[in-house]
Amino acid sequence: MKKFLTLALAVLMALCLFGCQKGGQGGEEPSGNEGEHYDVVFLADLGSIYDGGFNEHSFYGIRDYCEENGLSYTYLQPAGSDDASRTTIFEQAVNQMSAKVLVAVGFLWDAALVEEVPKYPDVKVIFVDADDLYTVDLDYDGTSDGIPEHQDQLAMITFAEQDCGYMAGYAVVKDGYRNLAFMGGMAVPAVVRFGYGFVAGAEDAAKELGLPEGSIDMKYFYTGTFDASPDIVTRASEWYTNGTEIIFSCGGTIVNSVIQAAKDGENRKIVGVDTDEFFTRAADGAENEPLFVTSAMKDLEITIYRAVKAAYAGGAEWSAYSDAGLIRLGAKEDGAILAPYRAENWNTFTEEDYNAVKQQVIAVHDSLPTEVDGVNGAPIDGYKYVNITYFEQ
Repeated sequence: MKKFLTLALAVLMALCLFGCQKGGQGGEEPSGNEGEHYDVVFLADLGSIYDGGFNEHSFYGIRDYCEENGLSYTYLQPAGSDDASRTTIFEQAVNQMSAKVLVAVGFLWDAALVEEVPKYPDVKVIFVDADDLYTVDLDYDGTSDGIPEHQDQLAMITFAEQDCGYMAGYAVVKDGYRNLAFMGGMAVPAVVRFGYGFVAGAEDAAKELGLPEGSIDMKYFYTGTFDASPDIVTRASEWYTNGTEIIFSCGGTIVNSVIQAAKDGENRKIVGVDTDEFFTRAADGAENEPLFVTSAMKDLEITIYRAVKAAYAGGAEWSAYSDAGLIRLGAKEDGAILAPYRAENWNTFTEEDYNAVKQQVIAVHDSLPTEVDGVNGAPIDGYKYVNITYFEQ
């Protein structure tokens, strides 16, 4: 797994991001006073702020709480994909904007937060989609480089992506799909958990339906990037042409390539990730035929809304976050969910089935595989109902 993380960081270092900025294009402007002082500052992940995905929905959680409570808010994005660029905007938010609460998203913030958080005990930091900053191994040498002492001002939240993936895999098999594919971005832990859950959900649904062993075909591939590309379009198109019915697109803007491939034929479906991609990408559907059946989601808006609320409440409400170490939210905690039920997107999967799948995944959560159960993100053997064809890069 470490070599994949190293690869991830190396590739991402080559990306060019937007410069440090406030406001944005294509979405609502954040509120703030004329003195450029803000109560809450969002420290964004890779990509644009109004991306219809992770950044945007994280930011909306801040927006919702701040607008309800008369607080000012804004966002910053690093000028580059390096730790120094992240440190720069952290310092900007604290020293120039006088932020009281910072919300950072994505594991790429690890090193900058390890350095910066202890310097500012009076600034509350909420780290979402996080690694454990107390135990993180930044240089991958097998020892911790994390923050050595507990920080009362730090909350760390991540997700049980295997729950999201499980619900999606279970639902599409229950709905009649038999030829599935998982197309992940980089094999970082979160993406691996999504994929492992997707396979496990498909396996359990096939067993429950009484299907013959080996009746589900699953193609499985990591693109090695979170960006769209012609190569991904070609691969997805070949899969669809050769019988794949639905692709779980799991990694940033690679979904744009999968959409392109899906629109080139009929009855080609997609499972989205992180946010409700049926809603955010409605214009990408074929006429009268939605491409996105469902999405394996993290409830980012609610998660961040609640964390910011706790930061301002202080006391026991904040301590429940700051004293807990790395908090992992699954289906039981309403952090891992499926996109809202839409009858027109399904063949036979009913709203009753949809409501039941949450309890199904809660019941099996402890037995679901995670990244520690596999080798470098490769799919795990031993499934009876799902035949997996793994494509190496």
